[in-house]
Amino acid sequence: MSSSAPVRGAESARRVLAVLMAFTKERHTLSARDLAEVTGIPLPSVYRYVAFLRDTGLLVGADQGGYHLSARVIQLAQAAEAAETLVDLADPVMRRLAAETGETVILVRLVGSSAVCVHRVESSHRLRTSYEPGQPMSLEHGASARILLASMSPEARHAYLEPLAARDPAAAARLEEEVVLVEQRGWECSEEEIDMGIWAAAAAVRDSTGILASLSVPSPLVRAPAAKQHKLLGQVRAAAEEINELLRSAHR
Repeated sequence: MSSSAPVRGAESARRVLAVLMAFTKERHTLSARDLAEVTGIPLPSVYRYVAFLRDTGLLVGADQGGYHLSARVIQLAQAAEAAETLVDLADPVMRRLAAETGETVILVRLVGSSAVCVHRVESSHRLRTSYEPGQPMSLEHGASARILLASMSPEARHAYLEPLAARDPAAAARLEEEVVLVEQRGWECSEEEIDMGIWAAAAAVRDSTGILASLSVPSPLVRAPAAKQHKLLGQVRAAAEEINELLRSAHR
């Protein structure tokens, strides 16, 4: 099978993951029939999922009709390991920040070209925002989005902003200027850019390679009037710096 039909829907996604998870250290090379037997997925469907995974570069054809995971999976494993390490280090700091501020605390990372919440500590208020765990968000709006844009190389950032520049050149130029400032100071605030009635403070989480994530505290404006915003921002920045120091210590 040389190409794959689009794989859509939750059930298809589960089956694709089942095919990937069928490979282990001991079962590193499997045929389509092996995969069908291990996963219980009908053979015609296995061929379709295998074709899709080959197209995405996650599977490689081996001798005698077998398949094995590609080196690209190593990159995914390294990314997952890095994310887990970051969450493990950040969690106690985030819990303390949530207790101190009385607000929800969110850790957002750049995944592909989207902002994704990778960890969230709820406050007693159970604030509902668009940054739900695992949900990809645009990088065009919000304090965390600008911090993550600052983590990109200038070339990657320019490429990401090309569609916005085509729609609204002035907005793209303004966003570029804002991101340069954010990169220099390491923090940002936003007001009602994603959710109505919500103000947010965010600070960069860094290691020696650059910005890894954004630590953010979104708060309803009724609980974060202008007089309180400076204090909240200071708390977020201090917590981010504490995580940064933990990262530096972990890599020594």
